[in-house]
Amino acid sequence: MDSKIKFVLVIGILFFSLIPNSYQHGIGSETLPPVPLGNKQVAFEVSSSNELNPENPNKEFSFSLFDTSNTITIRDVTYHIKAQKGNTFLFEDTFESKNGIFIMDLVETDSQEIVIEKEKQGSFFDTLIGAEKDVIVLKGAVFKTGGLYSFDVKITTAESFSNVLNPPIEYKVGISVPDRTFYKVNDPNFGTKEISVITYYDEIEDFQYDPATKAITFSMPFQWNTDNINQTSVVHEEITFSKTFGDLLVAEYDAFVNDVKVAERVVTIDGFSEIQRIVHIVLTKNDLLEIFQAKKENSEYMHFKLVPTKDAPLSTVTGNGQYRITLDSEPKEIKSGSEIKFIFDITDVFLKNRPVAVSYDLMLIHKENVVFSTSGISTDSKEKRNEAIVDIPEGVSGPVTVQFLNLGGNKLGNVGIPVVVDRIQVDEISIPDWVKNNAGWWSEGTIQDSDFLSGIEFMIKEGIIGVPPTQNQLGGDHGIPDWVKNNAGWWSEGLISDKEFASAIQFLIERGIVLV
Repeated sequence: MDSKIKFVLVIGILFFSLIPNSYQHGIGSETLPPVPLGNKQVAFEVSSSNELNPENPNKEFSFSLFDTSNTITIRDVTYHIKAQKGNTFLFEDTFESKNGIFIMDLVETDSQEIVIEKEKQGSFFDTLIGAEKDVIVLKGAVFKTGGLYSFDVKITTAESFSNVLNPPIEYKVGISVPDRTFYKVNDPNFGTKEISVITYYDEIEDFQYDPATKAITFSMPFQWNTDNINQTSVVHEEITFSKTFGDLLVAEYDAFVNDVKVAERVVTIDGFSEIQRIVHIVLTKNDLLEIFQAKKENSEYMHFKLVPTKDAPLSTVTGNGQYRITLDSEPKEIKSGSEIKFIFDITDVFLKNRPVAVSYDLMLIHKENVVFSTSGISTDSKEKRNEAIVDIPEGVSGPVTVQFLNLGGNKLGNVGIPVVVDRIQVDEISIPDWVKNNAGWWSEGTIQDSDFLSGIEFMIKEGIIGVPPTQNQLGGDHGIPDWVKNNAGWWSEGLISDKEFASAIQFLIERGIVLV
């Protein structure tokens, strides 16, 4: 993909200890089952800072041992901790904590080197009463992203530094730092769009969008063996995209993990935002075991695929969250200068998506111009559907919004569903004739290189020019070969075909000269 931007979100925590049946999983904080310490029962707690937010580059984790009878923290605790992130070793060291709380801060820097600093944090009053917190600060570029942090924890003293525990209390702690990644994708009909993935397990790799099948695919490290699966409570991924990306705004998706189709309940749709849709993939331990049994292989990756279900209608929810619109058309392919029948349902979300009879206004909007409008009252019959017959004007092509307004007389009962008129197939070349004038002026030097390239970038992003999907392979090279300008001139004069000129555009994209 062309670009990706990352930032860390709230913290999800996954735990398991060497004590049988003490595995836990949670968000924010988690307490493991109690174990004996002398005549007490004590529990180990790991928690994350409640003040974390997506804009905060720093992350804080705390470890503590407390008496389960009164929740008082055990003092004079010695922690021996070995830490790593993924396959990257972070540190191994021993820390003494008078107040029993061990705090670890992860700080993002640009340095590839991991710097470890020990600090005491607290107010002046804390210093006077000996209530300072022992903190280890880890700094480095590795902390810019989320992922799995693994800790081997041995508690070797408790209640007194002279009270050496034999054997020590041991835990293996896995801390998952959710990570959000943004990707720019190019679609021949909807132009450049952004898709983001939030992973609550480990970092995402090899993200791809296939404009032919509308499939979103990505991978994530995962140890496919029964031990790891039994220690994993849930794997959760969130895919987010704009509601202007019409081809993805479907009522149903198929999801696959390592080529195994997962149950429908694994995929849930959150469409209540006015501007974006979130698709959740949530795999339980049982789901993971079923996939493992189906594949029978010890892989080190989890490969995800999310694709619109074949022939699924488009569907979304109004801005007030009350009504769901499901939209289809006959024929499926919408052509300019032809008659099209839009078929739609209006259901009430609060009535378990039961069809309801409500007033509505319907418009067809192309480039901010209303090309069709009607009003009506929807049917509340489960057997009948609503219809609108529309004559698509000549010259209307590309994304068109089917806009529903004032449902039930509510000014917030509005929603738009993008559809495509004169759909461009993935390998189809689509360049308007008027671009030839620009190409000719550019080849003659009337238009500067930067202006022509900016124009090409804009038209590809907006879907005005359609060229086959092309990846930037070399990046950053801004030298335009003379043959490209020659091709532009020849194309403007009709001496070469659209396909040959499109090949020149693809070359510019591959070299990173045109950025889309």
